[in-house]
Parts: sequence; structure tokens; C-alpha cells
Amino acid sequence: MNQRDFPHTPLQKRKALRTEIQHRREQLSPFLRTKFSARIANHLISWIHAKGFKSMMFYLNMKSEVETMNLLAYMLKKEKQVCAPVVDVQNRRLVPRQIQNPDTELVRHNYGMLEPDATCPAVNLSQLKLILVPGIVFDRKGYRLGYGKGFYDRFLPKCPSAVTAGLAYELQLVDDTFPQPWDVPLEHVFTENGKVIPCLS
Repeated sequence: MNQRDFPHTPLQKRKALRTEIQHRREQLSPFLRTKFSARIANHLISWIHAKGFKSMMFYLNMKSEVETMNLLAYMLKKEKQVCAPVVDVQNRRLVPRQIQNPDTELVRHNYGMLEPDATCPAVNLSQLKLILVPGIVFDRKGYRLGYGKGFYDRFLPKCPSAVTAGLAYELQLVDDTFPQPWDVPLEHVFTENGKVIPCLS
């Protein structure tokens, strides 16, 4: 590879990071993804109980993301108010809808993830106390790289009373994601090593 092949601008570096880390994540075996996801969930559950969160928004995992479906089922058993985002592509926004029965209320979006169907009630953003955010790359300041559509960066500023947390495998952590002015940092990142990275003071 000659010098001109290396990424130089922040946007080129972000694109290269996204490609590299997504490839690493996809190389994890299904067994390890499930094992690490369970560890992350266990640490998160303890933290949620300690903080007393009663209303939360989960992403519903797709592909090689940290798995959240078992965590969702657990929180429903604990009678928490749980919602997940509906991706409104036309209006470029996320609409949280409450889930009560994942077995009957979820449908597949064109992007590949599950989401609540139209019968699920919309949740007022002011009710959300915790938002779990997906991503491909995370840094230790809380910035993340997602799939490049900007849905969460537009959504999170509308929920100023909610605590935000990213779920990641250790291999997704980097020193710098080269954040842009529109990027919204998360307050915490959880990994399978049983630690919470408090990204913001």
C-alpha cells in the first residue's frame, strides 16, 4: 500500500474505522457473541437496578451487534416500561413504541432489524430515562460510529432527561472516532469485561 492509500481526512479515517471494526465484530463466532452479550447484560442489569430506571428504550440487535433480546425479556418480566425505536426513513427519525409481547408485536424493517409494529403505543420522549444505543465503533469519550444514517444523533438531543449507554464488545473500543460537530457523545459504554466506562462527568 502506498502513501496515498492511507486515510488522511477525519471522514476517511471514520470510514476506515467503521469498515475495520465491523469486520472484526463479524469475525466473532455466534457462541462468543452470545457469551459476551450475556456478560454485558448481567453488568447492565445490576446498574439499571442500582439506578432505579423504570422506562427505557432498547435497540433490537441485528447482524453481529451486542444481543439485546434476552435483556428485553428480562426487563419485561421485571415490569419495566420498555420500548424500541421504529425507524421512519421518510422523515429521518426514530419513533419509540412500547413493547409488551415481543413474540407477537415485532416486525422486520427493511434495514434488517426488528421493530415494534403499528399497534404498539408511541412513547413520549420525556418518559424515557435510559436509552441503549447501538454502534460499530466507540471511543472512551463516548463518541460512536454507527451505520452512517445519523438517526441516533438526531434523536438523542430530543431526550435530554434520558441517560445514554452504548453496548459494545471490547474489540469495538478505539482511542478516537474523530467525532464531527453533529455527533452526540454517550454517557456510558458497557463491555463484556464487566466494566462501565463513564464517558462524561
